[in-house]
Amino acid sequence: MGEEEDLRKPLLQTGGGGGGGGENENWQQYTAGVGRGNERRNGLIVAEGAEAQEALESRFNHAITILGEPPVLEKQAAIDPFKNKTPHIRGLYEWTKTILMLPVLVLRILMTALVLFVGLIATKTALAGYTPTEDPMPKWRRRMFCVTRLCGRAVLFCFGFHWIRRIGRPAPREVAPIVVSNHVSFTDPIFHFWELLPVFVSSTSHDDIFMVGPIIRAMEVIVVDRLSPESRRLAASEIKRKALCNDYPRVLLFPEGTTTNGRAIISFKLGAFRPGVAVQPVVVRYPFVHFDISWGDISVWKLVFRMLTQVTNHMEVEYLPVVYPTKKDLDDPVAFAQKVRFLMAGALNVPETEHTYGDLMLAVRSSELKLYPATASMVEMGRMEKLFHLTTSEVKEYMEKFYKMDTNRSGNVTMDQFLEALDIPKSPFSEKLFLMFDKSEQGYINFREFVAVLGFLSNHTEFARLIKSAFEACDSHQDGTLSQLELESSLRSVFPEIPKSQVQHMFEKLDMNRDGAISWDEFRTFLEKNPELLAVFVAVTCGV
Repeated sequence: MGEEEDLRKPLLQTGGGGGGGGENENWQQYTAGVGRGNERRNGLIVAEGAEAQEALESRFNHAITILGEPPVLEKQAAIDPFKNKTPHIRGLYEWTKTILMLPVLVLRILMTALVLFVGLIATKTALAGYTPTEDPMPKWRRRMFCVTRLCGRAVLFCFGFHWIRRIGRPAPREVAPIVVSNHVSFTDPIFHFWELLPVFVSSTSHDDIFMVGPIIRAMEVIVVDRLSPESRRLAASEIKRKALCNDYPRVLLFPEGTTTNGRAIISFKLGAFRPGVAVQPVVVRYPFVHFDISWGDISVWKLVFRMLTQVTNHMEVEYLPVVYPTKKDLDDPVAFAQKVRFLMAGALNVPETEHTYGDLMLAVRSSELKLYPATASMVEMGRMEKLFHLTTSEVKEYMEKFYKMDTNRSGNVTMDQFLEALDIPKSPFSEKLFLMFDKSEQGYINFREFVAVLGFLSNHTEFARLIKSAFEACDSHQDGTLSQLELESSLRSVFPEIPKSQVQHMFEKLDMNRDGAISWDEFRTFLEKNPELLAVFVAVTCGV
């Protein structure tokens, strides 16, 4: 019975234990079905009787039970927080105004260049002979930045902000060491620089801005690389150090981490709330009729051109009441951040969403692939990070996979497309697998549902143990590798009618080095990259 003993092992494996006597009985019940409506094909027993179908149903349910149910996501906010409402010049009025303002555009560019040059000279003069250290800059040197600050206001004037309305007043530094603001356009930090002369937290990408970069570097900024965990950790330490020292100016942060269109407050980073000091929220608005000044999904050069060809632009800045951390907030910066976010959203009368800079990156990638509208590619990365610890790079990989599944480019994946991409046959089990993704039970999977389930599976607490058990269940020869016959036996225990061609395709995917056998490393790597197939191999380990 050598071959029969080898091939029966996947069927007899159990996910939750079970004695040897039960395994022998299961095998006898299963093989007894041959001749009662079942048959042997290519040395493999294929279940066709009613009892065998019940056994398979039990196996499927056991596999789903082991994996558990992915969490149900809250309904995604319908708003796109990055979409600029006026990316193009439209209408006779706007075209006429733009053409008439072209001479003014040239004049404004020349004036801006002159102002930036003066600001650069003033900054270098203030810093002459100064070597940056860990200690705060002397106050007399900071006072010398008054010319540079005036240049900041002059830049705003050149860009059409002739009058800026303020509501409220900034609290003294001793009262609120940290200021947080929403971030709508590149003009926000220019205003805050002129008004407060704070210590900024700035992205490393800003160092390369012509003429502006040297001024930024001279302002005791805290530089952070958004994509580097180590850089973010060091920045958080610097924020706390400078916020707790009254010899430094206020520390100003944009906790959203990127610009939005101002019609939502997106997920907050926690850097401003970990030091446990009082925070003053500030909200910036840009009222408009014809031109949306927000810097979201529009190029900076187009934004600058549109801004410079407006007769005037409008800005409102409102200083909100200082928020003092409670004892609970000191222990829970997430709660502190949420309290401040709620206050800012209420002042702006906009919703709160869980979008992050990662969603903007996904929208850009979707545009590069010519996929779907931006809203279809956003998943509210803040929620995905909290629930599944997913990174933007991982979700980008999921997007590539989803793109290949969605052959008709509808933004949704049907069951047939899903099964074709996974290369598994349609069966009661594959239907259950699809329903694990299709939480809305609409007959298709959207990208957000796809990401949520892959995140749930890839970060499953038992992921490593499950794939190890699956490999051992498939390895009937117990030689540390899987042959094509062993893989076929395992797959047929879940999909009795699976065609040989699909077995062959699956084997080719798993046999990455093309040596004719699947090693443990290849098996593990494949499932780590394709967690959507984890349930299939978990089912192999489940006894009936």
